[in-house]
Amino acid sequence: MTAPGAGPPQMRGLVPDAPPRAGGGDVLVHRAVPYGWPRELALTAVPYLEAGWSAGDAVVVIASEPVRVMLRERLGARVREAIEFIDAADWFGGPMRALAGYHDRMRADWWPRGRLRLLAEPVWDGLTPLETLEWQRHESLLNVVFAGTPTMIMCAYDAVALPPPVLTAMARTHPELAGPDGPRPSPEYTDPAEFYAECNAGALPPPPPTAAHRPFGAGGLPSLRGFLTAEAARLGLPEARTLPFVLAVNEVATLIIRAGGGRGSAALWAGEGELVCEVADPGRMLADRFLGYSPPPPGPSPSGQAGQAGQGGQGTDGAMWAVRRLCHIVQIRSGADGTRIRMHVRLDHG
Repeated sequence: MTAPGAGPPQMRGLVPDAPPRAGGGDVLVHRAVPYGWPRELALTAVPYLEAGWSAGDAVVVIASEPVRVMLRERLGARVREAIEFIDAADWFGGPMRALAGYHDRMRADWWPRGRLRLLAEPVWDGLTPLETLEWQRHESLLNVVFAGTPTMIMCAYDAVALPPPVLTAMARTHPELAGPDGPRPSPEYTDPAEFYAECNAGALPPPPPTAAHRPFGAGGLPSLRGFLTAEAARLGLPEARTLPFVLAVNEVATLIIRAGGGRGSAALWAGEGELVCEVADPGRMLADRFLGYSPPPPGPSPSGQAGQAGQGGQGTDGAMWAVRRLCHIVQIRSGADGTRIRMHVRLDHG
C-alpha cells in the first residue's frame, strides 16, 4: 500500500524535505516481511535489493550480523559493493535515536542519490514493555513522517523467534506484507493516528514516593536547572549526559512558562536503569498529534517565538523534536487536568 505525496491532513507539515523525482516517484512504500527461516527471508530480500541496485536507488541494509552475512553471500559482487550495510545493534539504540538517524541520513546522504531502498531488521530483544510499545509506535510513525518521500522500507520480522504481540503489531503498523510471492495488503493495518492514540491511552502512574519535587515559574529556570543537575549526579547519571538531560527538561519548562499555564512542577526519580523526570503543567491541555517527531524546517519561525501549544505551533513542535532527541523516551499525557510530559534517559549507557 502506498500513499501519494500530499498525505491526509493530519500528516501535512510532518513530511521532511526531500528532492522531487520525475514521474511522481515521491511515494512511501512500507512493508514487513515475516519469515520462518533465513532462506525464506533471502527469497524476498535479495530480489528487493537487486531491483534497487538496478534502478539506481540508494540501497541500505540495517540488520544483525547473521542477516548481513547471509545477504552478502547471496548477492552478486557488484550489488554487494553498492549496498551500505549497517549494524542493527548500533542503529536501533532507541526509537527516537533511530528516527532522527533516518532524518539525518536521508537528507544528507540517501535522498540526494535518488530513491532510498531500505531493508531494516528492528531489534526486539531485551526491551522493557515501555520500550516495546515505543518501538511499535515508531514503526507506525514511519508511515506519517516519511509519507510523500522517495522511500521504500522493508522491515524483517522473524516469525519464529519473536513473541506474538510483536507480530500482531507488525501487521498493524505496516500497510503491506511481503514474501517470496510478492507484496499484499495487510488486512490488520491500522491508521497511524488511531495507533498513536492507543499508545497514549494508558494513564501514567504517579511518581514514586521517593521522587524529588521542584515547582517552577517565570524567573525560576536557573534554580530548576541547578536542582536537576544536583539530583542527576546524586542518582547516578554520568556527567557527560547530564547537560543534555537538563537541556531537555529546561526546554519543556520553558514551553510551559511561555506558551502554557505559566507555572509547573518537576518530579525526578531513578528506577529500572533509568533517570525519569516528569514535568507537569496544570494550566493547559496540549494537542499531541505526532508532536515532536519531525524536525522543524530550517531557519527561524516567522515570529521568532515559540508557537502556541495546542494549536500546532511550529515552536512547540520544534522544541519537542529537540526534547525527544535528547531523551531515550518521552511520554505525553494531556487532559482536562493539564499536561504531564515524562522524560526517560538511561543511566547505564546513551
